[in-house]
Amino acid sequence: MRIQVTLQPILRLDHDPQQITNACIGVHNLDPDLVLCLGEHQWAEPSLQSVLRVSVIDPDMRGCDELPNVLGRYRILEAGLRFVPRFPFEPGVRYRASFDPRPLGRAGYPEVLTLEFSPPNPARAEPASVTNVFPSADVLPENLLRFYVCFSRAMRRGRAEEHISLLGPEGRPAPDVLYRPPVELWDRSMRCLTVLLDPGRLKRWVGPNRELGPPLKAAQRYVLAIGSEMVDSTGRSLRQSFHKPFLVADAVREPIAVARWKVQLPAPKSWQPLTILFPKPLDWALLWHSITVVSDGGPSILGQIAIDRHEKQWSFAPLSPWEPGRYSIRVTSDLEDACGNSVLAAFDRPLRPGRDLAVETGSCSIPFELADSAH
Repeated sequence: MRIQVTLQPILRLDHDPQQITNACIGVHNLDPDLVLCLGEHQWAEPSLQSVLRVSVIDPDMRGCDELPNVLGRYRILEAGLRFVPRFPFEPGVRYRASFDPRPLGRAGYPEVLTLEFSPPNPARAEPASVTNVFPSADVLPENLLRFYVCFSRAMRRGRAEEHISLLGPEGRPAPDVLYRPPVELWDRSMRCLTVLLDPGRLKRWVGPNRELGPPLKAAQRYVLAIGSEMVDSTGRSLRQSFHKPFLVADAVREPIAVARWKVQLPAPKSWQPLTILFPKPLDWALLWHSITVVSDGGPSILGQIAIDRHEKQWSFAPLSPWEPGRYSIRVTSDLEDACGNSVLAAFDRPLRPGRDLAVETGSCSIPFELADSAH
């Protein structure tokens, strides 16, 4: 006798595995039909909010249904739904999450799932640490434009200039190499900091480059150093300093060659990922939203992205099996490599006549077809 095991839906506090984000609310173990139904409503936020609602519990309003909602966005998972708050959940504040698919006409779930939680006090948590630095390779081009420094927890603004430096071959801070913007370039979660090398020194036809040369020199070794004096949002220092050593290779001064990408197609009616291999590393942060997969004449396909092989591989796993048919890989014009070269042009190309200085926009597509082997 065959025994069928039915997984029960789970509502819990978890974390987004794809990005450096705050704690979020996830509903897991949903049946495929419900996930598809949720996907049809992904652009109708009120509909998803009626299904997965996160609110603040006021001690004086515990018996009241009109609790203030927490603002955020929704993301469809392979077997669930995730709510990511616009701002981090505050320690000491009580929250309630509820999952009820009945507003979408799904009456098969016996009861509404509820979860009450309060984030732990960060002062008792482990000290923050640097989790990743991108580009992740150990050999980087001479005209590298930016680093992304990712932390395990939300950080405090205003410490980067003093405690992040680029050490030269002699082990001392290289002068005038990093660009110091008036406002530090943090993402919304305050866990990912963009560190720019001086763009003026990267462009070969402007004053800083003529006077000082490029920030990095080929065949030399450098170290991006993040000091332990960087502090998180509660004022606690990092667990320890972090160093990323790297060797400098020749500059890359050409547009992204989409025609040279190698696309590995999945099998029809499978869950296999669609994979793209790039000849050179691309920008880690831009890869998350600059490439999408669309069906012929239809909307973007829902799925999960993975970036690997030192930003030279992009994979897309769909939420439902691939149907036979025509598709396109859509690449927006804002996609760049680690040097700021885009799909349209190189970062430091010579200036052209005034009439050609219009902003270049557009996107390109890579069509492909998944044929049904049964026909």
